[in-house]
Amino acid sequence: MATLAAGAGASACGDPGTEWKSPASLGLKPWDDHHRAVFDDNIDPAAVGYTMDAPSARSDKFLRERAQTGEVVARMRVQTVTIDTVGDDSTYHLGVQIASPTLAPNPKIEDRTLELVIRSSSPAFGVAKALDQRMQGVTFIGFAHRFASADGTEVELHWHMSPDTADVAEAVKEAVALAEATGR
Repeated sequence: MATLAAGAGASACGDPGTEWKSPASLGLKPWDDHHRAVFDDNIDPAAVGYTMDAPSARSDKFLRERAQTGEVVARMRVQTVTIDTVGDDSTYHLGVQIASPTLAPNPKIEDRTLELVIRSSSPAFGVAKALDQRMQGVTFIGFAHRFASADGTEVELHWHMSPDTADVAEAVKEAVALAEATGR
């Protein structure tokens, strides 16, 4: 989870020149049980070579929904990896660069960089801990969406990272085309 401290499209790093907007003024919904499954703050193990039998992108039951509802769907390259450690608790911060053009048209998050936060409670924590600084330079097909915090006062960024493969890119393009054809 990343809390967006600045404006509507601001990353967790913030842009001091952007006017702050509340989650309510942006029409953001809470990160409920269904959205937690779709934008799960996770990195597919296949995206970092942790599985020999990578399933087809079409077998990912949430890929179509991520592609159709993500506020930014694009190739994302990890530029920086920083780790905050307090006692035994570590938090990873991935600075990702969003490639242009995006894989889905008209992104609602216009920032070209985002900060993805991986806490010890995040599903991606094991991957982040295993790879650590070696995540720098890795490219994913990423899906990001903003939500209202539990108390409704903060904007939070939640995400999912899939392998940057032709299979995933094609499945994303098909999902986006289907959404456009059906008027979603």
